[in-house]
Amino acid sequence: MEKEKQWHAIYVASRQEKNSCRLLLEKGIEAYVPLIKTMKQWSDRKKMVEFPLMNGYVFVLIDSSEKEKTLQTKGVVNFVRSEGKHAILREAEIERLKQLIELGYQMESAGIQKNFEEGEKVKIGYGPLKGVEGFVIENGEGKFITIILESIGQGIRVKLPKDILLSTQNAAKMINLKLN
Repeated sequence: MEKEKQWHAIYVASRQEKNSCRLLLEKGIEAYVPLIKTMKQWSDRKKMVEFPLMNGYVFVLIDSSEKEKTLQTKGVVNFVRSEGKHAILREAEIERLKQLIELGYQMESAGIQKNFEEGEKVKIGYGPLKGVEGFVIENGEGKFITIILESIGQGIRVKLPKDILLSTQNAAKMINLKLN
């Protein structure tokens, strides 16, 4: 009987996300590090470089028998815990991360903040991210939406065009209009 595999978040040593991911993959463990491309400027040149979206995190798809093998990988520090247990991420959260990376939106990691009540909860109304919910954060350059990975208490800020955001109240009204 095959054990069910689940996505877990693991902490890795500083600046070891890509290397730890590579070592996990070499061991046959499915691992994922969301990487974003950023233009880096030095005094003599500019270059596009990849950075982990969330410093210190790697995501692994494992069953319970692979936990020890995961921890024995160079650079792996520990499993991320939530409510005293190893945090388990939903497949949808990992797919959302992959989709955001693939679409190339401007993003940055944003820990969950305590002032979400001040922002408006929104749902993306159309496009490839239709249905994704988050919280709007005002920014001088436009609107950012924070998409929350509830399982590990992390948020990701994504800069999106204002016209694709609907307040959740408006989204509920639109659904009711379509149903009637």
